[in-house]
Amino acid sequence: MPSNRKYRLNSEAIAAIREIQKMVRAKFSSDRYFDDVLAFDPESDAPQPSAEAKIRRRMGDVADAVGFAPDLAYAIRKTGLMVTDRGKHLLDDAQLTAWNEAIDEYNRLARRPQ
Repeated sequence: MPSNRKYRLNSEAIAAIREIQKMVRAKFSSDRYFDDVLAFDPESDAPQPSAEAKIRRRMGDVADAVGFAPDLAYAIRKTGLMVTDRGKHLLDDAQLTAWNEAIDEYNRLARRPQ
């Protein structure tokens, strides 16, 4: 279901999107049908979106880099979701359950002696 929401991007986000577009054009200039710029996988020789696991891993890496709590970064990697208190109500039951289970799993693993 398409969303009618509009988002304003800051200058860094716009610059990042333009850089990705340049990479896509340089790598796939002969494939005029490839336009999935935001999901572009620069490590692939064929135009294809990044695998979901790779996207989740990168999201978790970004969460670590910006200083998110380790349980949140773990849950982001595990679910592909980035949940906030303000946005929790937007999740369906399955998404919220998956998020909560990932947080619980992190806490169980963190308490386990090494």
